[in-house]
Amino acid sequence: MDRPLYRSLASKLEQRIQEGDYPIGSQLPPEPALEQEFGVSRITVRQALSILKRRGLLASKSGMGTVVRSGGASSKSMTVSGSIRDLLYYAAGTRYVSLGRHLVVPPGPISRGLSLPPKSKVFCFRGTRSRARGGAFGLEEVYIPEHLGQGLSNTRLGDRTLFSMLEEANGLKIAEAVQVITAVPASRAVASELDVAERAPLLKATRSYRLSDGHTVEIAVSFYNVALFEYSMKLLPD
Repeated sequence: MDRPLYRSLASKLEQRIQEGDYPIGSQLPPEPALEQEFGVSRITVRQALSILKRRGLLASKSGMGTVVRSGGASSKSMTVSGSIRDLLYYAAGTRYVSLGRHLVVPPGPISRGLSLPPKSKVFCFRGTRSRARGGAFGLEEVYIPEHLGQGLSNTRLGDRTLFSMLEEANGLKIAEAVQVITAVPASRAVASELDVAERAPLLKATRSYRLSDGHTVEIAVSFYNVALFEYSMKLLPD
């Protein structure tokens, strides 16, 4: 028998959540938009969302619609906890080279993750990271809403992080950073910056920085050359 349409839609939406297209804490597109994009009926959309809500991936919030609650826990993913301080240590051990700051209309997943109105602009800070010796192992693209990024610059970032500068400049306190890591082929633009072949395997890390009220104020997308970058963590018992 053919798979029910609503189950197929639920699988597609779950995949987008796992890949970071719909970051944790972001709003899912409204039901009419999902109907139009996938060419299905309103009842099919609602049945699919109901499945994901029962699995704990989505939740309904008053005044916000449907919000991504979890990144899922399939055989392809796992959830671990750590400290934001680990990101500061990571930055302190690397060299950052700025590739500029631009005011842009962000891609859809970024706009949704930051809960921005349509056509809102963000500052996109681009730069590479490398060790003391050797070429760049990572390309970073950091997206910050226009009103929060006005006074920020990545030209002299050095061993600092943009999220710590964001806190200082706006009197904010980042409560958590949610990171999703996936394997992706290098696009032509990324391949050029990292000096790898187009479609070479890379690690893509998408980090969403959130305040204590759950509001996301920064999304960082990093691409890492798997031949030069190692990601390790220590897991301890509760």
